[in-house]
Amino acid sequence: MRRSAKRPGRAVIVVIRPPAPAPAPPAGLPAPGVSPGGPGVFPVAGAFDFGGPDARFGAGRTGHVHEGQDIMAASGTPVVAPYAGTVSSASYQSGGAGEYVVLDAVDGRDYFFAHCVRGSTAVRERQAVARGQHLCAVGATGTASGPHLHFEIWNVGWRVPGGYPVDPLAELRAWSGR
Repeated sequence: MRRSAKRPGRAVIVVIRPPAPAPAPPAGLPAPGVSPGGPGVFPVAGAFDFGGPDARFGAGRTGHVHEGQDIMAASGTPVVAPYAGTVSSASYQSGGAGEYVVLDAVDGRDYFFAHCVRGSTAVRERQAVARGQHLCAVGATGTASGPHLHFEIWNVGWRVPGGYPVDPLAELRAWSGR
């Protein structure tokens, strides 16, 4: 680099920290494979795609990592419960998940469904739901770049002490036959 009045030989270096890794299962607890509840129902009742690397569990995001799997589908496609259970939360978060539903399923895990079409949630908190029951519709609410279902599986509980997300892709592939 040649120094001059316009170029004094200084450069600005910006260091970007990589996102923190996804929470790991607590010591002594194995990461689950297939649900103890047996085969589940695929959560998108219509045409879908699993997207690319950015849609995967563990993909980097600004300040965090992706804790689920995005399932691309047309806006309005029905989202259904993979297992029977009880709705623990049905709410809206404008700066993140958008319209979302959390299901405490009979298999002992929690399922999180996010970015649903605003006003499409067909269930309420503390409501019992059946396997395959309609929950909401695929949308792009909250922080979303296009219509998709953001889907998470949590052991122990969704966002509770000791709870942790697990990569849902293998199970989703099994449920879908892909």
